Amino acid sequence: MKTVKYEKTVKSIKTMNSVKTVNRAKRALRSLLQEQAGEGLFTSLYVILILAVIMFAAVEVASYSMSAWKLYGAMGEIMEIMKSENGLDSAGERRFRELTVSLKLDDLGLSVSGTPKTAQRGDLLELRVTGRYKVRCLKPFGKELVAPINMKLNGLAHAYIRKT
Repeated sequence: MKTVKYEKTVKSIKTMNSVKTVNRAKRALRSLLQEQAGEGLFTSLYVILILAVIMFAAVEVASYSMSAWKLYGAMGEIMEIMKSENGLDSAGERRFRELTVSLKLDDLGLSVSGTPKTAQRGDLLELRVTGRYKVRCLKPFGKELVAPINMKLNGLAHAYIRKT
């Protein structure tokens, strides 16, 4: 009788151990299938990539605005010369080119046009500058964008030209 009881106890312990082992294996398999520990690494890499692109774009916007601000200053200088000389001629265009080179704006491909030197005192003078700003932040992705630069400045002629 003791041996039968002992065998039943051993058999039930083996059964319980095998059930526990199977349950542990199921839990381990479920945890492997539902494991999300590696996803954080990929997610963080994508977030870093997106943040880097956003930061590069912000630097590019700041660079574009600084170039436009420098160009506006150069146009103001040339407009003052145009006001005193009643218009723009080849010497004024040459001065504008020299000024843009000194401000390091020569890579924008600027073209300048303005009212010729035939304006009388009080006439409206107009100075137009067009160019192209190359956006470089998307170059690693194979994209090259060009942002146009179109600026216009107005003023009044100061000198009276006598007709002879």
